[in-house]
Amino acid sequence: MERKISVKEEIKQKLKERPLLIDGAMGTMLQTYGLSPGECPEEWNLSHPQIVENIHREYIRAGADIILTNTFGANRIKLDNFNRGNATTEINRSAVNIAKEAILKEESQKKRVFIAASVGPTGKILQPYGELKIEEAYQNYLEQVLVLEQEGVDLIILETFYDLEEIKTALRVVKENTDLMVIASMTFDKSLKTIYGIDPKKAVKTLEDNGADGVGGNCGVGPEILYEVMKIMKGVSHTYLMVEPNAGMPELVKGKVIYPTSPEIMAQYAEKFIALGINLIGGCCGTTPLHVKMISDKIKTINKWC
Repeated sequence: MERKISVKEEIKQKLKERPLLIDGAMGTMLQTYGLSPGECPEEWNLSHPQIVENIHREYIRAGADIILTNTFGANRIKLDNFNRGNATTEINRSAVNIAKEAILKEESQKKRVFIAASVGPTGKILQPYGELKIEEAYQNYLEQVLVLEQEGVDLIILETFYDLEEIKTALRVVKENTDLMVIASMTFDKSLKTIYGIDPKKAVKTLEDNGADGVGGNCGVGPEILYEVMKIMKGVSHTYLMVEPNAGMPELVKGKVIYPTSPEIMAQYAEKFIALGINLIGGCCGTTPLHVKMISDKIKTINKWC
């Protein structure tokens, strides 16, 4: 009898064949559907599930191999800012089921689509510089991660972290309480460091030493800076690498937030990331299904990954 492989093994097999394409921005897309400034994006899993599902479906049709759940800020500490902390379980559970439904409705695409749980920082500063205790942060992530695993996500992506201690805490939660593949990603600025002064080499070594299945960089100031970050990471990493750049730095034009990096430019950088050997490529703030579609087309045209 043929042995049934785990989802983690399945993902790793896919990564041997070609880079996997992650979807684009959820928040940016929600704003186009009416999300107001200061409104809780994750609450839309309950109040506007059909819109969240439609966004997932747009990304699947654009060519995404991995869609991220609308759970970036769905930890209790972050949700308490919107007086929605008591809905933590419901919001996370709904997010995963919405993603599953989107995949089910796009079966005509005839491709395997994985669900990655997006897990972001608390927004609080850990001790000794802030008031948040590491154990409190641990319990905060534990509550979220357990729901995400129970509902059946395929992997977890820890993203947009600045503080090495906080992402280590979230990573420890995933490693100690699940068997899920976990990618740990930090955000770097023009100095090629996080705002906490963490450089790519230190990030890679620390996160890999703490059991991350993959490491990477996301958000920040656009693909140009992240390309430099990924070159540094590539030189020291011993595992999978992920990149999710913003579509440039946002600009306010006639009262509207515009991200200047076009889908064409993002696709050009995708080619550079592939040449560098990056395993997972996606987009962060400002990226849309059109960006993802052009990146997908670029991947398909590179024969060695087809």
